[in-house]
Formats: sequence, C-alpha cells, structure tokens
Amino acid sequence: MNVELMRRLDRVLGDAACSMLATAHRLRKPFVTNRPIRKIVVMKFFGMGSIIVASRSLAALRDQFPGAEIHFVTFKSNQGILDILGMTDANHYVDPSTPQAFIKSTLGVARTLRAAKCDLVLDLEFFAKFPLVLGSLAGIPQKAGFYLTSESWRRELLDHTGFYNSYFHTSDIFLSLVYLVATGDHYYTKFEDFSANYKYPQIHVNEIERAALRNKLAGLGIKATDPLYVINANTSPDLAPEARKWPKERYAQLADELVAMTPTARVLFIGAPNERPYVESVAELAKTPRTHVVAGNLSLRELLVLFAESKLVVSNDSGPMHLACLVDAPIIGLFFADTPTLFAPIGTRVRSVAPKLYSIPLFSVYNGKDVAVGKPSSEVGNAAACTVTLDTVMFEARDLLAQRPVLSEARV
Repeated sequence: MNVELMRRLDRVLGDAACSMLATAHRLRKPFVTNRPIRKIVVMKFFGMGSIIVASRSLAALRDQFPGAEIHFVTFKSNQGILDILGMTDANHYVDPSTPQAFIKSTLGVARTLRAAKCDLVLDLEFFAKFPLVLGSLAGIPQKAGFYLTSESWRRELLDHTGFYNSYFHTSDIFLSLVYLVATGDHYYTKFEDFSANYKYPQIHVNEIERAALRNKLAGLGIKATDPLYVINANTSPDLAPEARKWPKERYAQLADELVAMTPTARVLFIGAPNERPYVESVAELAKTPRTHVVAGNLSLRELLVLFAESKLVVSNDSGPMHLACLVDAPIIGLFFADTPTLFAPIGTRVRSVAPKLYSIPLFSVYNGKDVAVGKPSSEVGNAAACTVTLDTVMFEARDLLAQRPVLSEARV
C-alpha cells in the first residue's frame, strides 16, 4: 500500500476506532489498577531516520525502567536499522506491502504482544491513530503519546499525555515522553538535566568492515587512499519529494567543487535501488569524472561504513543523514521543506542549511503533514530550495572540513 492510502485509512477509520476505544477506556479506568511496568512497547512506523532520532528515548527507557523488556513495533522495511542499533529485546514488524499482508501482520503482532502481557505502550507517532489502535488490540493497559490536535479522544485514551513542543528537536520531543512517564512531571521542570544524560549511540565500525568496503569500491577504480565525499540527493517519495530537493545541476556542481577542493577525492552518490535512475541523472551532470553512483549497491551496514570512511556527507533531510550521525560523520544537512529545529543532524561536526524560515513550505504535524503553502503536499515544488546557493553550502563545507574530529567513545 502507498503511504497516501494508509494515511487516508488511518484518518477515516482511525478516528472512529479510537473514539470507541477511548469510551471503553474511560468506563473501564476506575476499575483498573496499573501493574508494575515490566514490559514496554515502543511504536514508530514511518521513517528510518525517525527511529534513529528515537534512540535516545530507548536508552532512557532502559535506564529509567531497569530490568524491563523493551519491544519495538514498526514496519518491516525498518528491520535493518533496529538490527544495527541493537537497543531492544524484541522487535515486531507490520508488513504494509498489500492490504492483506497489512491486516495479517497487524493481527499477528497484536496476538504476540497480548500473549507477552505488555504493560505500557509509547506511541511515537504524532498524528497517526494506528499505534493506539494496535496497542488496544494487544490489550496493553497503559498508553503514552502526544496530544496535539483537536482529537478529544486522545485525552481519554492516553494515560500519559505528552506535550508536543515544536521549539525542540524531535529527539528531545520523543525523550520528553519517557521523562513524563518516568517522573509524572507535566511541567518538565528537570527535563534539561534529564536530557543531558542521553546521547545518540555511537556504532563502532571495525577495520575489517572498512577494508571490505574499500575492496568493493576498488571495483569502481577508487583507490584505498582516495578521500571520499558522499552526496545524498534523495528523500522519501512519500511526502512532497520535489519540495525537498535541490535542482539537479546544483548537486552536480557541488560534486565538481568538492573535487576542485580535493583533487584526489572521489564523490559517491548514494541511494536506494529504486532511486538509482534519478541519482544517475544527477551524477551525469557533473563535469568531473571522479563521481560514482553507488545507489542500490550498498547494504545499510555498508552505507554506515561508508559514512565512517567519508571526509564529508552532504545529505537532504532523510534517513541516511541521521544514519551518518551514528558514526559521528561530518554532515551538512539540507533542509528545503522542513525546519532543522526539528530534524537537524546531531553530532560533533554538523551543519544545517535551509532557506529563510518563512519561505519553507513547512509540513506541520498539526496539519497531518498533508498541506503546505495552501496546496496538497503532492503539488508543492522546490521554489524554496532554489533560493539556497551552491556558495552557501560550500562555505559550510570548507568550515566543517577545517575542524578537527572530536574523539568520543564508540559502542559496537
């Protein structure tokens, strides 16, 4: 199923289902005694990058509820990133490929969670109804999530009602829900100190993995000593992809400028297998012959190794940008349709480039990320992206490359 269909079903069927569940929850609540929290379910479905952004919350759950089992529920396509993070005790996957697979896998996950007798579900989606419906089907007694719309049933259905504060990074927004459940402090008076305790996990890339990647790149004529630059010109096709992209020629010009700055360097254009035709159409505009298209050629783990080997990663706001944070790569994040306030890369050497705030066609959670500049998101173009110049990005690149890396502890 495509995302638009899933959103439509979630909007039409989810409201009715959640309203009924909220009524049942309200009637049952006086007779229910909350049991100790021994099994926690975290639900986040859309976006590999969002799961990485939620990793601090997983660490906080482990710390605040020692001994509790942590289960994660997401779409099957996100299995790879959960395997890399390795922060949960059990993972459960919903398959949205077809309506039949979606229903079958949803009921299967609900049965598994019900059998596990989980105590608490954390819904990290901001406006989707599906996680709360699934949590109810699984018989999970306590529910935590965000209340940010006019959906009155959320106040009834949620036992822990989180506050969506759009002045903070999404990583902190997710973390604030854990803080609320752990402390009951609705004013978040000590959240700043709490937040300081949790950082992104750092994934260790060993020398065997680095050598294997370099050996693979040697097949493209790339020497082991060649400095590597990475450009990710792609973004999720599910939400106004055209608004989130620079003009093709600017990515190509960026590659030319990076090679001019480091003549022995190679520029690698990355992407998923289905993105390869677009990536090739971008790379062929570059004048330097030292560019290579590896879209579809690397596994998720190999992509992580590539980021660890790179002098610089320049990426649209997307999952690979956040993946690069796990090895603390030097990153320039390009934000053409959303604000870096919410989604900036987190690391010791990162930069964010965006148009002026009021020119960005913001896709707010308050409108279901469905409408911007008075139009459906599918009709929004890249006028704002066009205002970001090549010189602006290259200024940040030179400044970032002049910094020395910060040594930090790494985790396997």
